[in-house]
Amino acid sequence: AKRESFITPADFLEHRFSHRPYTVLASITMVVAIGNYLLAQLTAMGLLLQGMTTFDPRTAFVAGVILLAVIMLVYETLGGFRAVAWTDMIQGGILMVGFAILLFVVLDHFGGLAKSFETLKEARPEKVAAPDPLTIRRWFSYIVVVGIGGALYPQAIQRIYAARSGKVLRNGVATMAFLPLTASLIAVLVGVTAAASPDLATLTDADSDRVFGEVCRIVMDESPFHRWLVVVLLAAVLAALMSTADSVLLSVSSMLTKDIYYRQINPAASEARLTLIGKSLSWVVVTIMAAIAIYLNSLENKPTLVKLMDMKFDMLMQLGPGFILGMHWRGMKPSAPFWGLLSGLVLVFALYPVGTLTNWGIHAGIFGLALNLVVVVALSKLPLGQAQPPKGFA
Repeated sequence: AKRESFITPADFLEHRFSHRPYTVLASITMVVAIGNYLLAQLTAMGLLLQGMTTFDPRTAFVAGVILLAVIMLVYETLGGFRAVAWTDMIQGGILMVGFAILLFVVLDHFGGLAKSFETLKEARPEKVAAPDPLTIRRWFSYIVVVGIGGALYPQAIQRIYAARSGKVLRNGVATMAFLPLTASLIAVLVGVTAAASPDLATLTDADSDRVFGEVCRIVMDESPFHRWLVVVLLAAVLAALMSTADSVLLSVSSMLTKDIYYRQINPAASEARLTLIGKSLSWVVVTIMAAIAIYLNSLENKPTLVKLMDMKFDMLMQLGPGFILGMHWRGMKPSAPFWGLLSGLVLVFALYPVGTLTNWGIHAGIFGLALNLVVVVALSKLPLGQAQPPKGFA
């Protein structure tokens, strides 16, 4: 990446395969996938404010979406990648403090895991029973789609490109391995506690996105001290949402600018023009995503955050053959990952309305990736031309 001056994830694919249709399709796939991710972040902010205030739910949701969008756009426009990196570091510190407060608040009000387990065992025994085969398949499916799709986050790949040195990159990745203990694990504990709480027993699975806001609202009613604790916690959650959303926005605007506009439309564009277009696209993308988030929330059968996450991973994992196999398999032909990606995406979207195969508890993305790999291997093994080894790889 340093040697070839990679900026966007598609720079590697162009360098490795020199196949324009594949570069374009991969860029569009990544933009759609993490655009969906940005939509989820904006939706989460709206739901958080909706659950924590006494305002009209629709008004609170719209205010939350617009608030996050405007704050993020201002500093991303003024500072670019460096501003996003610094704000992410600050937001990460706020997040760790806030989640430590969250753990204290939840344990103080709702009791610990032992109490939650006993409550669930008595009121909802199916929640603590051994999982059935469908649930087991579903969890193993999540391990695969998150393991592959999460490794191909465009914003994460761009962070790898931007590392000052190999040592800095290794230290950063090693530190990241432990950070879920300060955020994700605490979020899981809150979810288990909320499932056992009688105060939240009326929430259905469709209402699961509102759990966090409802927990905060219950805690705030205890005392002024708890109210201020929740204010700090809200800052932490805002930090978590923004640290992800701003990175996603930066990736989307850079891919649209460089991979689509510069590489396919105007190769003679100056750096100043590309910068202006990139920042303008940021505003356009966020405006569109905010409008979609507000519209979807008004629907009777609105998609949950989990559903949006599933769609993102189903698409991203179709890039696995190009990025992962392409790095190690010299015999892969330049056109093979294009046809594999196209086949995988078609199958994924064909399975969404049908749902027959996915009713087995396996994500559509896994079926898509299986077809994707079959196509890549078949085309690379067929004697239809010479394979193109990766340039610059020893």
